[in-house]
Amino acid sequence: MPSRPRIVPVLEPGSWLHPGDRPEWCEIGAAGRFTVPVEGGRFERHHHDDHELWLISEGRAKILVDGAERYVQGGDIVLTRARDVHDVLEVYETLRGFFVETGLPQGGRIGHQDATAHDVPGLPLPDDFPVR
Repeated sequence: MPSRPRIVPVLEPGSWLHPGDRPEWCEIGAAGRFTVPVEGGRFERHHHDDHELWLISEGRAKILVDGAERYVQGGDIVLTRARDVHDVLEVYETLRGFFVETGLPQGGRIGHQDATAHDVPGLPLPDDFPVR
């Protein structure tokens, strides 16, 4: 008898995986898709209590990560260490991607944490960005 396909959770557009909405066995802190358009989108300078990985699926932008400005495009992977401030500074072509927060350390908080007071606010967040 053929085996039945395994049913896995599917993230709908605009949704994200987080501790309140994930399978019990999943240790990922959070995961989801993001879009930052050239016009009218926004992004906030922030950090996380855990490490984060972005897979850029399309677009081109200048970001702040690891204390430096860097250029990214479709196919790039961005790694951000826990508590490192990061931001999308300029978008040249609509930026789309997928993010994964690696899992919270003991007492850690999920999602975006405010950047330090001296940081300049970033771009506005798009409507479909998961606000945490």
